[in-house]
Amino acid sequence: MHASPVQACMSDNPRPFLEHLEELRGRLIRCLLALTAGAVVAYQFMDPILAFLIRPVGRLVFLAPAEAFFLRIKVAAAAGIVLAAPVVIYQAWKFVSVALSPDEKTPLAWILPSSYLLFILGASFGSFVLVPAGIKFLLSYATPILAASITADAYFSFVATFALVLGAVFQMPLVAFFLARLGLLDPAWLSGKRKAAVVAVYALAALATPGPDPVTAAIMAVPTYLLFEASILSARLARNNR
Repeated sequence: MHASPVQACMSDNPRPFLEHLEELRGRLIRCLLALTAGAVVAYQFMDPILAFLIRPVGRLVFLAPAEAFFLRIKVAAAAGIVLAAPVVIYQAWKFVSVALSPDEKTPLAWILPSSYLLFILGASFGSFVLVPAGIKFLLSYATPILAASITADAYFSFVATFALVLGAVFQMPLVAFFLARLGLLDPAWLSGKRKAAVVAVYALAALATPGPDPVTAAIMAVPTYLLFEASILSARLARNNR
């Protein structure tokens, strides 16, 4: 007995979707394994990592019994994400590349690793340059009757905010290049918005930093605006090479 065309269609169409779903499941499992492995490796070096990150303040305190333990887990998870990011990017690339044309694959082949490197550069700049400078300046206001006693959770929230925000901000030149290459961004229009960019950058920096601290916001706003200028140059380069 032969199947009708409708039955054949119903039996054949789900197969590609199920195959892609199975492939997606396998790649997600690989990503989770990479994240877990990265966190486990980072946890083995937790004491040196914490000592390095705490150098700007020298000493931290914790108020809750489990705060120190959960802080180690958070730091290990964050470090695991950074270590596993190349594996995650590769798995994402392998999953989507089969549906892309050669012209679509070329830009993604360099955009994804470039984005990762820019994020690492921005996060490192925020953690190892801006945070020590900001902490040194802010702690200079301590007095014998106004001593600093910084909790571990508050300090690492401060560091994580700088790292994440600067990691995202450092994507600006790449985004500008991509949009200008597509014809969606005019470098002349972008350069004409410098005055508005100064106000917007400082406002966003003030919202992104923990607490209403104008000094910390200014420390984050300066490199952010410099990246805005780099975005203008990147957009001009993309427009000239279209």
